[in-house]
Amino acid sequence: LHKVFMLWLPKPIGYFFLLCIGFYFLSQVIGSNYWLGIMGGIAYAYATYSPVIVAVGHDTKMQAMGYLPAVLAAIWLIYQKKYAWGLALTAIFSALLVGMNHLQVTYYFLILALVMTIGFIIQWVKSNDYKHLGIALSLALVGGLLGAGSNLVTLATTSEYSKATMRGGSNLDTTAIKTNPTQKTTGLSTQYAFFYGSYGPAETLTFLVPGIYGGSSNGELTSNSHIGKAAIERGFPEDQAGQLASYMGTYWGPQPMTSGPVYLGAVICFLFIFGLVYLKTWHRWWILTVCAIAVVFSWGSNFALFNEFVFNHLPLYNKFRAPSIILILPQLLFPLLGVMAMQQLLFVEKDKKAALAKLKLSAYITGGVFALAGLLYLSFSYVGANDDGIKGMLGQIFRGSQEDTTTFYNLLIADRKSLFSNDLIRSLVLVAGAMVILYLYLTEKIKLNYVLAGLVLISSIDLLAVGRRYLNENNFQDEETYNESNFKPSPVDLEIMKDSSRPRVFNTTVSSFNDATTAYHHRDIGGYSPVKLSIVEDLLNFQLKKQPLNKQVLDMLNMKYAIVQNPQDGQPALQVNPDALGNVWFVKHIQYADQPIGVMRAMDHFNPKDTAIVETGSKKDIAFEPVADSTASIRLVKNDNDIVEYASNAASNQFAVFSEIYYNMGWKAYVDGKETPIVQTNYVLRGLAIPAGAHKIVFEFKPASYYNSNKAAIGSTAIIWLLVLAAIAAGFRKPSTKMA
Repeated sequence: LHKVFMLWLPKPIGYFFLLCIGFYFLSQVIGSNYWLGIMGGIAYAYATYSPVIVAVGHDTKMQAMGYLPAVLAAIWLIYQKKYAWGLALTAIFSALLVGMNHLQVTYYFLILALVMTIGFIIQWVKSNDYKHLGIALSLALVGGLLGAGSNLVTLATTSEYSKATMRGGSNLDTTAIKTNPTQKTTGLSTQYAFFYGSYGPAETLTFLVPGIYGGSSNGELTSNSHIGKAAIERGFPEDQAGQLASYMGTYWGPQPMTSGPVYLGAVICFLFIFGLVYLKTWHRWWILTVCAIAVVFSWGSNFALFNEFVFNHLPLYNKFRAPSIILILPQLLFPLLGVMAMQQLLFVEKDKKAALAKLKLSAYITGGVFALAGLLYLSFSYVGANDDGIKGMLGQIFRGSQEDTTTFYNLLIADRKSLFSNDLIRSLVLVAGAMVILYLYLTEKIKLNYVLAGLVLISSIDLLAVGRRYLNENNFQDEETYNESNFKPSPVDLEIMKDSSRPRVFNTTVSSFNDATTAYHHRDIGGYSPVKLSIVEDLLNFQLKKQPLNKQVLDMLNMKYAIVQNPQDGQPALQVNPDALGNVWFVKHIQYADQPIGVMRAMDHFNPKDTAIVETGSKKDIAFEPVADSTASIRLVKNDNDIVEYASNAASNQFAVFSEIYYNMGWKAYVDGKETPIVQTNYVLRGLAIPAGAHKIVFEFKPASYYNSNKAAIGSTAIIWLLVLAAIAAGFRKPSTKMA
């Protein structure tokens, strides 16, 4: 069904079509002209956040955004008393929204739906329509629950897993320790959650003027920029001058980095302001409320007093990071209110004189926003927090010449000012064009068709042109070229790949814990995930990110190879670790520690080959203390991902440490078929008490959350399709209207 709504188009064009068609459906539910629906659909789909996230590979987010307007429209149908189709479509589109598996987008939609529903409830109470209130809320809830239920396998397993990840918080409580104090938490820390994507208050004006803070951290300059022209004058070939200019990060705003601004379109912003001024419908108030909430939430650490309170008290909100993602709500609601305003003005309004007065007032308000932007243009320093790195790069390019470095850095400042001023003028011209079109219509100088064509054209060209800055032909490569440039194994990779034992590798030539490329070829000890298990994140923070890192921890993680930088030529070189402890081993001693932090601190200085560190509370799961046996052996027999088998033989009772990450949600251990408790060992690994003798040890992954939710998901899906059939049947049962 998802492919149907994407018209079987490939990505990314299929994603953009999905957003367009989702908004178009919403526009038809609220009774808009189809040309206005097309205008709004293009505005929603091509607001710059969309091409930005496509360019950086946030596919699930983009697809989830496609279903936001569709679910909103389906709920709206219920509220319009179109119960059968409203319920069926709410269930279907909720299922698709949740099925895209971007829960942060779904969470933000729930905020939107809640505020909108409160608006409807107020109207129903005013009109004493309590029966409809009860029916509508019940059906909307049932539809949403059915949609969620059809995805219960994903939701249940994700919920279970998230509790053990960074999103579920850390188990460590070091508040009693003077150095690096941390508190046990139940979610992300505000520092981590707000580090990326905290929009600045003044940065909100990028809705109207995209280049206020320079655009993208990746640079937007060409050989025609101040820097490019100066480089050509210095003798750089034009292509090298353009390359030099493109290296310069033009973004200088409050975020540490960004791939592009949230630009909603100058024309769309004006139509939104006009809608607030002109429309008398109560819908404008819930739309304005949601937009205000989204803007304030998006400020994150830049409005810390409020946002930290919300982060710590709003249910589930502390599971998400990058608060500016919530700006997808204004991206939807700005064109929605604009479409509502144009529908009223162009197809309903009779008093054009009164409408003209509202247009003029909107022009004054918009002019005030432009005046504010102009004041910011004059007052900004255009100096960014990351500019020292740019100066350092310029210093290398110009071989330490302070004069050249200063000259070209000042040219970068000039380019940043130009990006702001050019976009300011550009937006002003576009808004003026939209105003003129509406003015000519209200003074009966042009016909309706020209108004529709003009608004669709200038609003679409506006957004498509800015979006092309962030998604264009430079973002596309043929598969062979892409694989060659990104995944071709290096000589070091090829050497490691000769080892058929699937060794673990630690790559120090990249940002070890923020780079995922090593994992393409090897079992990487580092790597990147925004939802790492919290015990792994704790281990990184306390043992592997410190200097010097804890070599014993790498040994217990079975690091067989390290990729390091050759000090002579700077190229990657291979180091073999003779101390890697292998897949599993027997220890001689068990050391007990109170609390998780006690285990972590005990690992600062220990020998994992001989000693296992276990929390005191797990002592009950160890039936006996190990007795050293020099002839004891244990080995990996097979690893089939969900089933891992080992074989052991010992003359005495043993305690085995397995170099596999501990995760108690679904993993079971069996010794000769008898379930045996898995002991959390060395903070992140698995341990098992194994009696004397020869034994077959099997670890099997059978999460109850998966098996218990599977039948419910199938049942929910079946009910959804029955609702669709019932809605179709109800449509056929309606009496036909005969012509007189």
